[in-house]
Amino acid sequence: LDGREGVFVSFVERGSEGAEASLSTGDVLEHINDVPVTDIDAFREAMSGVPSDQPFLIRARRGADTRFMLDPFPQGVHARAEGPADSPIVLILWTYHADPVPPTFPIEVDPFYPEIALRGLTRMLPALEVYFERSPKPFIDGGYYTKTEENRPLVGPLPVEGAWVIGALSGFGLMASPACGELLSKHITGSDLPLYAPWFQLSRYADTEYQEMLKSWEQTGQL
Repeated sequence: LDGREGVFVSFVERGSEGAEASLSTGDVLEHINDVPVTDIDAFREAMSGVPSDQPFLIRARRGADTRFMLDPFPQGVHARAEGPADSPIVLILWTYHADPVPPTFPIEVDPFYPEIALRGLTRMLPALEVYFERSPKPFIDGGYYTKTEENRPLVGPLPVEGAWVIGALSGFGLMASPACGELLSKHITGSDLPLYAPWFQLSRYADTEYQEMLKSWEQTGQL
């Protein structure tokens, strides 16, 4: 099935009717007796119309696109209030898909992102669990992080004379851009550079010692 809406099956009890019907952890329920199931509320409404003593038909999607939910998630979920002091908006971010991928447009949005991000944030803010059953309507916006292999920014001169770069700020652009801008201005004006400046230049990848470091690089600090 091509649709991305549905209800994720997080657990199937051994010996239950669901197990006998061959449901599996990681499946996504999409229809109950031809009634579309787009979310948990639609699922409950569809099931309320099914007699308890009658069989019913479940249509589910099975595939690798939801299996990742059963694996350990990376750290890095964070949030902040958005807007003026009386704004009801909360911005939640969690980059749990961090593997490099080729960019495609329009961007395919993970329909489970709002709930996954909310549930991850409750590990820090347990009171948010009240929104599990009936969360406010989310607005999903996003794109691709442009990043280097080790997730360090690029700041400094390019091989083309008179050309400079500041980029690959990944998920920390708002926090790192002032310092990166100051560093780039030192390059452009010929000011004294800090000792760490070479670590952010494109030319670092031509350094054999740096290449050896990359082979054993572990944490990237991805936000």
